[in-house]
Amino acid sequence: MAKRITKIVLTGGPAAGKTTLVSRVLKEFKQEDGWRVITIPETATELISGFGIKPFDNCMSMLQFQDFVVGDQIHKEKLALDAAQLVPEDNILILYDRALMDDKAYVSDEEFAQVIARFDGRTEERVLANYDMVLHLITCAKGAEFAYDLGNNARTESIEFAREMDDRTLRAWSAHPNLRIIDNDANFNNKIGSRWRKSASTSSPCPTWARSHKNTAPRPST
Repeated sequence: MAKRITKIVLTGGPAAGKTTLVSRVLKEFKQEDGWRVITIPETATELISGFGIKPFDNCMSMLQFQDFVVGDQIHKEKLALDAAQLVPEDNILILYDRALMDDKAYVSDEEFAQVIARFDGRTEERVLANYDMVLHLITCAKGAEFAYDLGNNARTESIEFAREMDDRTLRAWSAHPNLRIIDNDANFNNKIGSRWRKSASTSSPCPTWARSHKNTAPRPST
């Protein structure tokens, strides 16, 4: 049987619940049920925390940093697809803790186009086509401020900046045809669990709660 590989991006502003969502998915999609979940950690956090490469403290500019992030992200995404062909399971779910379009939120549109073009002439259309679904998790800095903290040592954003980056990230992904926006309401953890599990028997492991939230992000002007 041919492998069924589904590629889902988890994105959103700081403190949106992406790490929690990854943990729950790993519990729901088990190997004994024929699933293999491959996770790609957030590249920017790895570079900042693990390598000391950072776009602040006079280390380098944000634009220079994006060259590192994009190059590393492309490499990890290729490794994930190679691994998907090697593992014994036929049902593969690749989860991206942020992906290439997230970098557009940190530079101008023109600068982002220049950065991705340096890697095999990539375009935004080509990048977007690589992912089956994008789940934008709204940051808790919007309406659930009590839950906002700086537990991630690589993050130093204020609540105001987190809100701005949530908006910029949503705009960066707005052209994806299968973008879903997930609220940060009180029932978030319940939504993460049983409803995603229930949808595993459908044509793709898209949670029913994600399907119900249409893409209302503004389209970039042309």
